[in-house]
Amino acid sequence: MQKEASNEQIVEYWETEQLPSMQKTSDGFKDLLKANYTDERLLEILQHPFLSREQIETQQLSRIKKLVKLAYNKIPFYRQKYKQVGFCLEDLQTWQDYHKLPYVTKDELIDAFPDRCVNLDYHHDDLFPTRSSGSSGQTLRIYVDPAAIITDTLQGIRQFWLQTDGKYNPDHLLTHVYTVPWWVDHLNERDYQNMFISSLIAPNRIGEILATIKTDILSLYPSNLLSLLPHLSREAANKLILAVTHSEMSSKQERARMAQILGVPVLDEYSSEELTRIALELPTGHYHVSEDSVRLDIVDPQTMTVKDTGTGLVVATNLLNEAMPFIRYVQGDYVTVGEQEPSPVNWKQIEKVEGRFNDSFVDLNGREIPAGTILDISYRWMFDIGINIQQFEIIQQAFNYIVVNLSEPTLADDKELEDESKQHLKKLLEYVLGGEIEFEFNLVETIEKKGKKRRPIRREFNQS
Repeated sequence: MQKEASNEQIVEYWETEQLPSMQKTSDGFKDLLKANYTDERLLEILQHPFLSREQIETQQLSRIKKLVKLAYNKIPFYRQKYKQVGFCLEDLQTWQDYHKLPYVTKDELIDAFPDRCVNLDYHHDDLFPTRSSGSSGQTLRIYVDPAAIITDTLQGIRQFWLQTDGKYNPDHLLTHVYTVPWWVDHLNERDYQNMFISSLIAPNRIGEILATIKTDILSLYPSNLLSLLPHLSREAANKLILAVTHSEMSSKQERARMAQILGVPVLDEYSSEELTRIALELPTGHYHVSEDSVRLDIVDPQTMTVKDTGTGLVVATNLLNEAMPFIRYVQGDYVTVGEQEPSPVNWKQIEKVEGRFNDSFVDLNGREIPAGTILDISYRWMFDIGINIQQFEIIQQAFNYIVVNLSEPTLADDKELEDESKQHLKKLLEYVLGGEIEFEFNLVETIEKKGKKRRPIRREFNQS
């Protein structure tokens, strides 16, 4: 299914004629975006990575003070949390003071949503809804304010500008192979256009679409890119200047192999719905933390104390979102920080990111289905049905046998909704797997954690 823009150019490609209900950007938001998309604002954002370390950290601390004050005064969850540890706003003067603030976890925000963790100054209808992708097996609904969406969009321009060594310009076309489109498909009249292709579409069909639109930059899961490579025409590949992977773990060696096949760089983006862009892999091969998007620290998982180097648990503050702040949020990922290599980009460097540990599925014809596609099905399913599953896992135990375990009390109390949810998820899985499947749908109290993070998508049989 194709969705056309007003100028008759196709901007969205879906796998079905029944398009999901997506929030439309209001005229007020478009006016706000236009007012912020200025040469001066964009130049300020482009220059931030090249500020001195002192300037970067001074700006970060100033922004965090504002966010903490806002959270204390406007968000019951934070006010209660800070009062419990005896914190007063005047106490926050240095980074040492910041490190004394209590950590925030996903479970806490799930319990507090929406009444206790959303800024009281905002009406929910004026905010942009999203949710964590569920890579940990738990989803969290999130509200984002319009100003944060606009800044994030402009920082996206900088991301591709940095990752292409300054080649990215307003005339280039960016294509997302993902679950849902970005909030806006262009800036101004035609600047920085982006298109969307549903990641549920089969790789051969995605290849056909890309041969038609001839995009300059491709952004997608690494597993989706790997499955797409055999179906990408040489003409379409020759038009590319960059491919960006995100959301799943991939090694530098894997990206190098894909880059060799494509003939263009394949670089990684470390991000999350809670924290937005966290770190970008640049052409030098190093990850650099996007330090006007987040303040990132690593902590020892045993003592939960901040450390400067080595491998640690990510704790970070989203510097953009005032509607639902994430302050000293425990992301759940592990990263390694080493010696900082000389670079014109003065953002903090990290050596290694451990992404999510999901497995690919195999369809009824033996074709590999990327883990990202299966995860997208779960994400899309929750959007379509309008439910929020806190914990889930989807397990392929045979070519045509799928087990789904999930924790959701509302389904247990509503048989009709449970049946509707079950049939819709089964239909989405059958669409991707290419035929009828046996389907086990279990409501459970909790999902067992395996390893550092839950693995909600996994295959438990050998296809051979």
